[in-house]
Amino acid sequence: MQWAGRSAGCSRANSPTIQNLSMWKMLRPFSAVLTKLQRSGRPIVDQPPLPAIDWPSRDAVINGFRFILGREPGNESAIDEHARIPSFAAFRHALLGSEEFRGNYKVMFPEAYGHPSLTMGRETLAFIHLQKTGGTSLRTMLERQFPADRRCPIRGDKLYHLSVAELGQYDFYSGHFDRCSLRFIPRNNVRTIALFREPRARLISFYRFLRSHPIRDEFANDRLMRLANELSAEEFFERPETRVHVGVYNHYLIALGGSYAWFEYTRNALTTKDFSEALEEAKRQIRALTALGITERFRQSVEVIWRTLNFGPLPSIATVDVTDRLSEVDNRFQRVDPVAMTPRLAEALSELTKYDDELYRFAVLEFERRCGALNS
Repeated sequence: MQWAGRSAGCSRANSPTIQNLSMWKMLRPFSAVLTKLQRSGRPIVDQPPLPAIDWPSRDAVINGFRFILGREPGNESAIDEHARIPSFAAFRHALLGSEEFRGNYKVMFPEAYGHPSLTMGRETLAFIHLQKTGGTSLRTMLERQFPADRRCPIRGDKLYHLSVAELGQYDFYSGHFDRCSLRFIPRNNVRTIALFREPRARLISFYRFLRSHPIRDEFANDRLMRLANELSAEEFFERPETRVHVGVYNHYLIALGGSYAWFEYTRNALTTKDFSEALEEAKRQIRALTALGITERFRQSVEVIWRTLNFGPLPSIATVDVTDRLSEVDNRFQRVDPVAMTPRLAEALSELTKYDDELYRFAVLEFERRCGALNS
């Protein structure tokens, strides 16, 4: 797949956004200090600490991880370890000087990567993670084939937030991308993978996944999660704001036949002809995938993908982020009852899967064709 900076239906800039520039300006003084310390050859955390103000509290450690690294601490041991750092200043130095911070904000450290033209020919894999198809399980297995520093950290449809130089250092991309997103990757050729799931089952899984989340903490402002917790499946999929969500309305068609921006910004003007053309484009994209799989045949799909990509020994197959197991991993999540397919629900889902039904059948036939070719 050729990379092009801009194209029709994909007009959002691939340079750093205003938000990234604001973050850069805010943290620029830290960048200068860190660069000076790193060039000295001395570990940052070993610098003489500033006079202690107080030991970081548990809440301070958690909030520091959230603000500086953008994530929760890994476990209680990590919290305890950082809470023993003798001052807030030393705690900040530890996080700002970490390899993880440098990896997340490499735009602040331009010396960390070279010119993207140097890597244009490097072998690259992109997993187009269509929502609620079992993709997290497959991604976990795929990313083990690449060194940690060659895995792009962007999981959402946000590759355009990174500069070309940043994107150029990665060899594995995995996220809720659309076909447009892959054009931002500065490579001569990008191998692509996608998983497909029966569309109605995918939507019911989407609803149950949202419903399992608590409406607090980082999920407090998620409108769809709130609706899923308040409404039955029938009511949820009948709501106008749900029906126009790119993860709900013919998700395969939008991701592969158009783009998320194309649908979000022009949906009120789209015609039957536009959707028909997008349907044909989505089929071309499915046919052009380097490898593909079917969620209902997950184990076989992994075997086919591994053989197609010449990855060697098949990994152990384990499922990750399964809705029914979320409450076992994190007690904030709640168990969700199964959803029965009622006539009312089937009617609500009919229009939402009109094009995806055809694309799913097309993907199954393409998968079977490739299985036959591999076994012949």
